[in-house]
Amino acid sequence: MHLRYYAPYYDKETHEKILNYLKNIKKVHDIDYEEIPVKPWPPEWYSKKAEMSEAYVYDYHLKPYSSLILSNCNKLIQMGLNLHCDTVSSKFKSRSGNIYVAGTIAVVENDAVLLALDYKDEIFEFLKALLRDGWNLLNVLEKTKPKTIVPLEESEKEIKRALIFALSKDFDYVFMNVRQNAPSGDKWDPFIDFSPDADIIAVNEEENRIIGIEVKGYRSNRGFTQKANIYEAIGEAMMYLVNPYIEYRGEKIEGSIFDKVWLCYPYKKDFEDFKKVMKITPIGLLSAYEGVVKEPKKNPFVNEKAKEIFLGNLSTFRSYIRGGKKMHKII
Repeated sequence: MHLRYYAPYYDKETHEKILNYLKNIKKVHDIDYEEIPVKPWPPEWYSKKAEMSEAYVYDYHLKPYSSLILSNCNKLIQMGLNLHCDTVSSKFKSRSGNIYVAGTIAVVENDAVLLALDYKDEIFEFLKALLRDGWNLLNVLEKTKPKTIVPLEESEKEIKRALIFALSKDFDYVFMNVRQNAPSGDKWDPFIDFSPDADIIAVNEEENRIIGIEVKGYRSNRGFTQKANIYEAIGEAMMYLVNPYIEYRGEKIEGSIFDKVWLCYPYKKDFEDFKKVMKITPIGLLSAYEGVVKEPKKNPFVNEKAKEIFLGNLSTFRSYIRGGKKMHKII
């Protein structure tokens, strides 16, 4: 394991200060370092020619190890270092696509970049700690890309299973991950297509009531557990208000089959970022484990004809049924 300096830092004084730290760390702790010039047009005070481009470093040295770099940065923060933890794309690439690698300090083992620091304050925060603690600091870094296992109860699959169990007490049929119906007879009539897929559809025949639930659990992303993207969740839930596409006897049936629509996350805290936005929609908010956050309003786009066609062709959706009081009638 050794240090790598993608030189030079754009400021001469900072550049010289970085090199002094690297030399002292080598002297005190015998931690090797290498200096790789990357700027094609270096400043006048820097005489070394670029060995590789910043784009090459970004694509082949940093990007492949983004999750590992982020994980190790977070590990050092937990130890008390004040660093800027972000993905490689956010840290070294601007929104306009420009790449900024020169001045970066990295920790490298067997050509794998374990840590990459770019900002002046975090570079010296790390170098000071390394001069003080030496190998004890480097040895805490992970050497392989981290794997994250989302707790079972926070996964979308388990949340759907729990919802199906609960809904089966009050609904006749509960469907999961519904895409489109199978053909009845020898042709697709009616043709019913959900886009995006409907995570949960619950049907109460006696009350002529159908609800849809968009389910979002937690996911593993770059070595960390994260909730599904807010805008993705809102967008997909909004689509329930006009879903599905129905073509019946050559006619396109406009509108939705859902009387009410819900968006479900594991916990109430997951809605804090967008409760205000959801107040202006008829969609209800539901915590899988803590109950109702916001009651839904009646879907303004519900179409009774669409509901009638869907309810009359439930058997063509039998491959999606997972629960309900009458589920065995159409399996």
